[in-house]
Amino acid sequence: MLLQPDKFYATSYHGVAIHTTPNKLIELCEKYNIKYEEYNDGEDKTNFDFEFQTPEGLYFTVYDWKEYKKLKKDREYEFHIGAKDKLDSWDAYDILFSELMEL
Repeated sequence: MLLQPDKFYATSYHGVAIHTTPNKLIELCEKYNIKYEEYNDGEDKTNFDFEFQTPEGLYFTVYDWKEYKKLKKDREYEFHIGAKDKLDSWDAYDILFSELMEL
């Protein structure tokens, strides 16, 4: 289960990424009523920003990075996972992978 984060926490990219489509991440947000940011115009370093939190308090972000083009929502891309440290990044990956497989 994922939650809308209660506040913003600083995260960093620790080399952990997941390959999925923007639509799958949007669908995951809609499943749990989680807000996300979509600027899908290719003008900035990111087109999509997602923030998630688990009931246990794990906070992480998911975002495309430096595509510099409008993303096709049904095409698979690499999305970076931002977290406090590498272990949290891998925990977030496991949660995301499981959640996305259930959609």
